[in-house]
Amino acid sequence: MEIIHKSLKNQGVNEKMRKIGHYLGNIAGAILAFALYITLQLFYFTPQRIHLGNMRVFVTALVTVIILFVIAYLYRGQLKENNLWGFNESPHWDSSRVLTALIGFVLIIVSSAMMLKFVGGGVSENQESLNKIAEHNEGLFRIMVVFIAPFCEELIFRGMFFNIFFTKPTKINKWLGIAASGFLFAYMHDPTFSKFILVYWVLGIILAWVYMQTKDIRYSMLVHMCYNGMGFI
Repeated sequence: MEIIHKSLKNQGVNEKMRKIGHYLGNIAGAILAFALYITLQLFYFTPQRIHLGNMRVFVTALVTVIILFVIAYLYRGQLKENNLWGFNESPHWDSSRVLTALIGFVLIIVSSAMMLKFVGGGVSENQESLNKIAEHNEGLFRIMVVFIAPFCEELIFRGMFFNIFFTKPTKINKWLGIAASGFLFAYMHDPTFSKFILVYWVLGIILAWVYMQTKDIRYSMLVHMCYNGMGFI
């Protein structure tokens, strides 16, 4: 009996160690994904710092494809290991989820206007920095803001975030996760904790809600892309 007890105890310890290793591995994956995303921004926001000459466009495109593939691969890898929510399951497109995305897009447009009015208007430091970058690099800047940034940010701040911190499919986890994901998104866009962090928080909450309602990262990506694209219309 003592041998059996020790064996069960060792199995319990091994299981705990496996869970800890899995948890730390997912965190490391998210950190790597974020670091790659920041690196990719250099090619689009400050290309003058990277001396590539005539190879600039080719190298930028190649690095973009590689980094986006790696980030998506890390996200999919997490889903294969633990996916109690049923994220990313087929079929990916249906009318109810498209409607949810449309509602999310309307909400994010209306909410951003209301929140900007609530905080007294103005422009955040993050937006000021983006405006300055746009003056010198409009073409690549638009590609990053409208397509690449939403792709990466949704995979990291929504997809990987829920895969790491809110894996159990409960109502409490859903709404706590939505609020926490929104706040992380807000902090990354406004680390100075200015009044505009409230604006970004609401935007992040809506994007997280779209993700959790549809259970498919494609929809929050599309809403994010459309919202960012509105800034160039």
